[in-house]
Amino acid sequence: MKIEDIQSPTFLKDLSFDELNQLCNDIRTFIIEHLSKTGGHLSANLGVVELIVAMHYVFDSPHDKIIFDVGHQSYTHKILTGRAKDFDCLRQKYGLSGYCNYEESPHDAWEAGHSSTALSAAAGFLEAKDGGADIGEVIAFVGDGSLQNGLSFEGINYLGTHHDQKAIIIINDNDMSISKNVGRLAKSMSRIRIRPSYARAKRITPRFIQRLFRKAKDTLKAFIYGNNLFSALGYKYYGPIDGHSLKELVSYLEFAKKSHQSVVLHVKTIKGKGYPYAENDENGSWHGVGTFDIHTGVSHQSSKNEEVTWSKGMSELLVPLVKENPYVRIISPAMMSGACLEDIAKAYPNQVIDVGIAEEHAIVMAASLSRFGFIPIVSIYSTFLQRAYDQLNHDVCRSNHHVIFLIDRAGLVGGDGSTHQGIFDVAYLSHLPNMVIIAPKDLGEAKSALEFAMNYLGPVAIRYPKATISSVVEPYEALELGKWSVIYPISEVNIITYGPDINQYARKLAGRGVGLINARFIKPLDEALIKALNHKRILIVEEVVQYGSLGVMIEDAQKRLGLTIDIECYHLGDQYIDSGTSQEIKNEMRIDVDSILQKI
Repeated sequence: MKIEDIQSPTFLKDLSFDELNQLCNDIRTFIIEHLSKTGGHLSANLGVVELIVAMHYVFDSPHDKIIFDVGHQSYTHKILTGRAKDFDCLRQKYGLSGYCNYEESPHDAWEAGHSSTALSAAAGFLEAKDGGADIGEVIAFVGDGSLQNGLSFEGINYLGTHHDQKAIIIINDNDMSISKNVGRLAKSMSRIRIRPSYARAKRITPRFIQRLFRKAKDTLKAFIYGNNLFSALGYKYYGPIDGHSLKELVSYLEFAKKSHQSVVLHVKTIKGKGYPYAENDENGSWHGVGTFDIHTGVSHQSSKNEEVTWSKGMSELLVPLVKENPYVRIISPAMMSGACLEDIAKAYPNQVIDVGIAEEHAIVMAASLSRFGFIPIVSIYSTFLQRAYDQLNHDVCRSNHHVIFLIDRAGLVGGDGSTHQGIFDVAYLSHLPNMVIIAPKDLGEAKSALEFAMNYLGPVAIRYPKATISSVVEPYEALELGKWSVIYPISEVNIITYGPDINQYARKLAGRGVGLINARFIKPLDEALIKALNHKRILIVEEVVQYGSLGVMIEDAQKRLGLTIDIECYHLGDQYIDSGTSQEIKNEMRIDVDSILQKI
């Protein structure tokens, strides 16, 4: 059948292994062709095609619950559950989500945009099953580095202590180190253990003989599998399993389905399988892609010669800081490629630390480094910094530690949708005592912001968007704490905003007699300038949620200072924002530059 005609995974059970393998090839081709036109998460999905086909072959979704961690590995799952016809609008406004989505299909048992939630979710599903919910098998599909996050360990620990509840845990290992295995011997032993003859032999062997050899058996298992976390917690652990052999996958999955105890299947896959550019990718650049030419692998999204991404521009500003100060440490929670830090890491390997998907750990580590005179710079996406809120609060801000946060992907981010929009960081950072928040309008101002942050003895967050910016670093004056910049003189009507949109307003407001203020310090406020706006009209425009925004802070300052200012706040409201380009969403919410100018 055509891939687009697939309605349900039930048809898989009637296919031979040869037909299943051909289907896998067709799905891989389908994913490559469609993502070359829409962009999306390519490598992770190419690596799990056989594994997901085998899961749907063995299990009966949606009665059996397949929990993806994270949802960006679910493209084959979407195809098998009837959504291939919608791939032309993948990650677009009103289109197919790039992650699992409850509203799209009953087969999407769990929504996950951030990693490491599958095991805790599985625990909840099992408790619900014990409480009478109509749930079949519970399968947690964990991978792409998410096992190293602390939340995964909490879930593993909980499930391991509830031996009356059975979970099937599938570890998709695409070269992430989980445990030390003596490869071929471990695989052979695992195959023996899942055979019916092994179970029969165990049943007829007298118990005193089993007890006699148990110690020797445990010693052998420890040698073969290593004393890994799973076996230590009492799980039945099997692997490594060839993640691209359907026959092998199906045999292990069927065994796991019949097992009365929780089972961990350690599956080895090749990230980017079937597309050479993605298979040979060593730095993660094919993990998430824009549109590209299939034959050459060249991206269609080339920027103008004089432009760079904000991520690249910020990474280049870091080079002299690292070079000149041996106490600088750049910490990245698994975002080396996205934040363009690889070149710095190669040149200064002792000063760049990738801690993996461990945001909480990164923040606490940074706080402790600062106690000994080091200057930690945490490079992190806005959406992922949310995960470390408690550490930001207790371990950094409460103690006023000198930690610099480079908050990438701040604001609207496009196709990744509601789980990844960087629209909450101003709200969750602004109410933390001691925190300073800066939003530069260009790389010149960003350079000055970094210089300020290096010398300021407290936490500083510098936020910037997922966008391109002029690569020219203009000389800029030193920043003064809380001091805003007046681009056009204060008038009867004034616009206050921050970040790169300042540049658009500056161009379009030239000669119109409207005041323009660059509120580059979101916190603390420039109260002297706010007082100068008394009896004026101001329009505050932000790409963030309403509560905790700069506008709310200015409204509070007006009351506190006893001022009379005509304040109009334009923001994203109190809501989650789904997929769509930044411009599409701004237009819809009427906070784009042209819409604001019409309000003057």
